[in-house]
Amino acid sequence: MKDVSVAKSKFRVGFKGVVNTSDESVTDMAYAVKAHNFAFDDDVLTGSIGIDRAQGYYPSPLVARHDYPTPPTNSKIKNVFLYRRLTSEGKHDDRIVAHLENGHFIYTPIYRTADWHEIEALNIGGEVSAVNYNFRGDDVLLLSSDEDALYIVNDAHPLVCGSAPKFTSLTVHNERVFGSVNGSQNQVWFSDDFNPVNWSVSSDEAGYINFSDECGEVIKVVSFLNYLYIFREYGIFRLTAYGEQSEFMLKKVFTDTGRIVKHSIELCGDKIVFYADEGLFAFDGYEVTRIAKELMPLNRTHLAYGAYLEDCYYLACDILEDEGHNNAVVRYRFSDKSISVLYGYDVRVLKSVRVHNGSQVLCVFSSGGALGMMSESGKVMGVPTLKEYASPCNTLSSPSVKTVRKVSFQTDSPVTLRVRTDDKVYERKVGGSEFMQTVHVEKSGRKIGFELSCDCEHARISPLVVDIDVMQI
Repeated sequence: MKDVSVAKSKFRVGFKGVVNTSDESVTDMAYAVKAHNFAFDDDVLTGSIGIDRAQGYYPSPLVARHDYPTPPTNSKIKNVFLYRRLTSEGKHDDRIVAHLENGHFIYTPIYRTADWHEIEALNIGGEVSAVNYNFRGDDVLLLSSDEDALYIVNDAHPLVCGSAPKFTSLTVHNERVFGSVNGSQNQVWFSDDFNPVNWSVSSDEAGYINFSDECGEVIKVVSFLNYLYIFREYGIFRLTAYGEQSEFMLKKVFTDTGRIVKHSIELCGDKIVFYADEGLFAFDGYEVTRIAKELMPLNRTHLAYGAYLEDCYYLACDILEDEGHNNAVVRYRFSDKSISVLYGYDVRVLKSVRVHNGSQVLCVFSSGGALGMMSESGKVMGVPTLKEYASPCNTLSSPSVKTVRKVSFQTDSPVTLRVRTDDKVYERKVGGSEFMQTVHVEKSGRKIGFELSCDCEHARISPLVVDIDVMQI
């Protein structure tokens, strides 16, 4: 018989983030192949991602918050918009405006507790876009869709602008309203200066730009860095639009990412982020850079919906083949390039809301009930999430049999530790403690992997320190 010796070894299972671009058999144990409802914070695994009940504010200097009311029975919310408004006395009267499945609109104030109120005589079908505008001294909300005309809402009074096209997106740029129109008329329209009700086409009033090349439909217009950027299915165009129409200049600036997903396009400070066939990208006005390369491939990308707030880009999406709907919200943090996944929740729409004394990302669930807001609570609407983590399961670069002697780590909350050896799984329950704990395992295999699960809201787990014996022949 050959002599068999054993080499003792120690390694860390770290929490540096998720890896999806390399084979699990060669992935470093410092990275995860799965992390649902956990977040990565400075090499520590935490539960700091969740969705809380959406809350409004009170006028400054009050710091208290109030829950937005639950929508009336049979009022299923389809989308939400921020209506920024100052009263004639100069007081903030900002509102959350909700578009319902039946086409009606309701609103609730941000700065006081109140029920939802219906905007009478306003019904718009299809997918609505909105933009705020100051028109003749009044703060108004412009609403339009590909099925209905442009409406101007002043306070709770809508006015239809029948001369305007049916828009698929809206923005304000240099005091004109710009909007995209797709289908048989693939165009970008612009209103007269300072006048969103004047859409009469002439050299000194309103006008439009036609597109008939291979870049597909116009899907969104974004005002950014003194230019208007026109996103089409397969390209980005830059419009220089100062003063007279005769001085407008259009330039194609990018076409190389595959099909761009409309609702993933989001202005994120000094860049515009969007999802396309090849992944997530950041556009600085001149160049496009691939970001979040470890983001898992998405399914049904037309359902993806993005929002941005305070260094984080959020994307409601479908990361696993499920039941034809979104099942996750991915959070990408620019500062440390970390990806965290809130999994198991069907969020239909994300909307950034920024007002003078606070900001939040509102969440519209497909169920259409109470509004949520992105948080770091480790809960979804008051219920702690089930947090699941999985390391790679591989040979640790050696085909030899290995025996996992013990695993040491610190956890604030009770967790379940699972050790995988080849095709077997061994489970250990570990209580929460402020001190490092050691779990004795004494199981062997050629491939080794580790899993953690927890259903506590305030999870915090240090990297695992693993002691193994490696058989040497």
